[in-house]
Amino acid sequence: MVKVHYKRGIVNMMDIYGSTNTNLSVEADIIISSRVLFPNDESTVSFKEKGILHSYGKTLVIDVHRPEDEIYKEIHKNTRYKINRASKRDPILYFELTSPTDEEINAFLQFFNEFAAHKNIPKGNLQRLTGLRDQNALMISYMTDENFNPLCYHAYVLTDTYGSLLHSASARFQNSQERNMIGRANRYLHWLDIKSFRRLGLKWFDFGGYFVDAKEEGEQHINRFKEEFGGHVVDEEKKFQPISLLGKLIVLLFWLKTRKRPDILRAKVYRQKQVPYRNS
Repeated sequence: MVKVHYKRGIVNMMDIYGSTNTNLSVEADIIISSRVLFPNDESTVSFKEKGILHSYGKTLVIDVHRPEDEIYKEIHKNTRYKINRASKRDPILYFELTSPTDEEINAFLQFFNEFAAHKNIPKGNLQRLTGLRDQNALMISYMTDENFNPLCYHAYVLTDTYGSLLHSASARFQNSQERNMIGRANRYLHWLDIKSFRRLGLKWFDFGGYFVDAKEEGEQHINRFKEEFGGHVVDEEKKFQPISLLGKLIVLLFWLKTRKRPDILRAKVYRQKQVPYRNS
């Protein structure tokens, strides 16, 4: 289990990775706890707790505690071709940071936040990333071209048994040739990250999410990209627990905004049934 405190605006947050047990005495306005239900895991969430917003999302995980060639064979043929071409023919360089400096984290955030603004997604949080780094729970990896211009970045939270993708970003391209090379570099980056997780002794590689009931083309595209690497689609339970009055207000507003989201609706179904979920 990994815990990290940070501020988002005026709100004091705490994230917990690897457990949804939030019976803790903490100074925070909101606790967000998440737990991936790996194959044969059973949900431990109690729906009797009041005032907590539940989510039952999905993610895609790969068992990396296996021979490397076995993992590689599960990757789609076309993706293996792109990885092989990137490794042998593209002028790209791989970098891995398991204890990034403040300067390296800021360089990542500058790249990611430009990507986030273009994609209209939340920006990264410096305090959260440095807090993870200080617990040896952060890994940043990236690819550059031969002139050291970043092409794509990944940031992971690492627990004792698995790593989850927190952020992923790619450079904007000027033409189809650049787009194709960046696409190959990103796939090759994922493959090298998987190999690094094996080297670190982790059991699972977690892609950090998989859209439930994906209807939009962008969501379907992201799901298809992750499926290229094989693995298992599993459930992820998440709790948004308000602690303070401010936290209760924020969680209420978040529920009003997301109450029709598929992962929130799935949690509502299980809450009504009052039964735990189990991945087979």
